[in-house]
Amino acid sequence: LSAEEGRSTNTQFKEEEENMSEEIIKNIPAEVKLAYTANTLTASITLLNKVLAPLVGIKKYNEINNKIWGEGAAILFPMIKKDFKIPGDDAIAAANIIDVVAQITISPEFESERVEESPTRVVQRTTKCPWMERNKEYGVEAEFASCPEGHQAWGVGGCKAINPKLTHTIKTFMPRGDPYCEYVIEFKK
Repeated sequence: LSAEEGRSTNTQFKEEEENMSEEIIKNIPAEVKLAYTANTLTASITLLNKVLAPLVGIKKYNEINNKIWGEGAAILFPMIKKDFKIPGDDAIAAANIIDVVAQITISPEFESERVEESPTRVVQRTTKCPWMERNKEYGVEAEFASCPEGHQAWGVGGCKAINPKLTHTIKTFMPRGDPYCEYVIEFKK
């Protein structure tokens, strides 16, 4: 191989290497991208729980975490309602918004079913959840799992942003040993 041929081969390899990521990214299926995004989101927050809660104490941690989750949902719920044209401001509308949020953020490991539905009351059960999976993977003790308090604040903040007459209450929690997480959205007159 002459020096010129070597440089030519090296240049060609370098160009192929530079374009490699573009080709890889172009060929990643949307489902795979979503799975990586969901895993990264839940892992990051789970690890934050694991590290921060013991440092500041569970009471202070929940105060901080609940504020973040509640305010985040108060922004997200109306945005999802508008962007996906979800009609209404009753319990069904709020449950539909939560379903859409779950499907676009954590769906590969999320399974939920609606067990009761009316405009004034919706009961939803989650039987598979990425937050639970990350807690197990990273050894987060139930005491430090943000699910109960953080998700309650998330549901309350989001539902109130849709309609101040909506309430959101989580009744059961898998991190505390229940077979499913169950939440109830109610429209209070």
